[in-house]
Amino acid sequence: MKRFIVFFTLVISVSAICQPKKVVLENSLFWEVSGKDLQQPTYLFGTFHLLGNSFVDSLGNVSNKFRSSKIMVSEMLIDSGMMMKVMAASQLKGTTLDKLLTAEDYQHTALWLKELSGYDLKMFNTMNPITVQVFIMTMLQQQKYPIPNQQPMDLYFQQTARKAGKKIVGLESIDVQINALYGQFTPQRQAELLTEFVKNKDKAVQEMEAMNVHYRKANWPKLEEMMTTQGYKESETKIFLDDRNLNWVDQLPAIMKEGPAFVAVGALHLTGETGLVNQLRKLGYKVMPIPLN
Repeated sequence: MKRFIVFFTLVISVSAICQPKKVVLENSLFWEVSGKDLQQPTYLFGTFHLLGNSFVDSLGNVSNKFRSSKIMVSEMLIDSGMMMKVMAASQLKGTTLDKLLTAEDYQHTALWLKELSGYDLKMFNTMNPITVQVFIMTMLQQQKYPIPNQQPMDLYFQQTARKAGKKIVGLESIDVQINALYGQFTPQRQAELLTEFVKNKDKAVQEMEAMNVHYRKANWPKLEEMMTTQGYKESETKIFLDDRNLNWVDQLPAIMKEGPAFVAVGALHLTGETGLVNQLRKLGYKVMPIPLN
């Protein structure tokens, strides 16, 4: 359940690009930021939220730069208070899932959920449709790419940093992500997205497999191409991605100056016009791809 909640609060970072503006970015998950007023470089690492700590440990250069950093920067701080807010926000108000979905769509969703997790959809009847969709995505990822007895990499970075006595900075609060997931979507719009996702079950499975392959290769054109088919409106994408990226970039110069810092955020926050790499370059920093090992 903790793994699901962590993934749930971060999933919008890898699933919500609608019409990415074209910026040619080198194929790399790992970047060194230097120049301008930095005495020591900062490192950017693009995460994929349900890959576990063994993947991180296999990346020698990433692990070394993380260990030598003074500040650990994540999208947000992961703690028990955050999890309680997520669970509260996931509840429907004034309606239930079986009322939002047609009988046929409800049945298709129930069958897929049962197949992936063994759970009955009745257990989720008071939950927002997006909660159900993300849970199915989580179970699908775990079925195809299990990480038994491991921590999701974002949680792993934070807990390891905490044990090492590093300063940990969250770029936003959980309230921002809750608003991006729930605040902008009516229950009816959420039901539309869930229905479309379930109706295209085979496509979802293929895209999950392809996303894992393209992530490891940092194949940004392929990842962005996949994301354009997710069905989000441009206004929704702006809240999911662009607004958050620009808010983070406003904070990073002061954090990096205090560094050395290690910044780990969802991979697709690095690419595109509003991505961190492009925005930091526009601010005058030298941002160069570096090897994972």
